[in-house]
Amino acid sequence: TVNLPATVDAWRRPEALRRIEAAGIFEYMDGAGELYLAYRFDHLDVVEYASPADGEILVELYWMRTSDDAYGLLSGDWGGEPVVLKEAVPPGGPRALYGAGLLRIWSGDLYARVMATRESEASRAAVLAIGHTMAAGRPDPPPPRLVTHLPQAAAALTLRPDSVCFLRSHLVLNSVYFVSQKDILNLGKNVEAVTARYGKARLLLVRYPNAGAGRTALERFRTTYLPEAGTGEGGAARIEDGWAGFRLSGRSLAVVFEAADREAARAKQQELVP
Repeated sequence: TVNLPATVDAWRRPEALRRIEAAGIFEYMDGAGELYLAYRFDHLDVVEYASPADGEILVELYWMRTSDDAYGLLSGDWGGEPVVLKEAVPPGGPRALYGAGLLRIWSGDLYARVMATRESEASRAAVLAIGHTMAAGRPDPPPPRLVTHLPQAAAALTLRPDSVCFLRSHLVLNSVYFVSQKDILNLGKNVEAVTARYGKARLLLVRYPNAGAGRTALERFRTTYLPEAGTGEGGAARIEDGWAGFRLSGRSLAVVFEAADREAARAKQQELVP
C-alpha cells in the first residue's frame, strides 16, 4: 500500500484511484504498455491532482510482483536529478530521479511516476512532496542480486553506473543495446538479466532457471549470432563493432559485445562467470 495526500498546496485529488489491470494497459497507453508487461507487472493505480491555476499532477503507481521488477523499470533510464525521499538514505544507488516535471520512483515492489503538466517551482515542490509521502514507511530492498554481482571493473575498464539495466525481456535489452529482433537468448519472466557498459564494451549477464535452460539458450544464441565462435561453453568471434564472446557456467551465461579484441572479450566473460 501507499499513502497519497488528499491535498498538496493548491492541488487536490479525488478520493478514489482508478485501477488498471494488465489486460487493460493498452487502453490506457499506446505502445508503452509493452515495457511494463516485459517485467512482472500486476496492476496500475492512477490518480490526478488538479489545481485551477497551476495545471494537473498525474500520479501513476505501477505495482510489480517483486522489488527487482520495479528496480528494472527505473534502471531503463538513469537520466535526471537524483532525489532523496527519506532521511535515512538506503544503499544501492538512486531510488528516485526528477527531471522536466517528472519524478520516477523505485520503492520496494512499486514503480511510480509523478508528473506535472506545467513545470514550475510550485509544481516541483508539490511533485516532490507527493513522492516523500509515498516513500514514507515503505521498505527499501536492495537492488537485484544480479546487479550487485557486476564487478566494478572488468579487464581494466570501469563500470559505468548509468548504463546498468536489469531486465527480463529481449524488448528491453534491444532498447538499450540492439541484439536481434527475435528472442535469441530465450529471455522471459522466469529469467533474470543485467547489462552494463565498461568503456565501449557492453556486458550482459543472464541467469536462467536451471543449467538446462542455460545450455538451450546458449545454443540458440551461438548458432544465430556467433556461428563462427565454434562449439563449447565459451567462445569469441569478430562482429561488426569489435569482438563478441560468451561463457556459460551452470545456469549463468555471460555475453560480451563490442570488446576491443578476442583477449578482451574472454577476460570480461571471466569477470562475470569464472
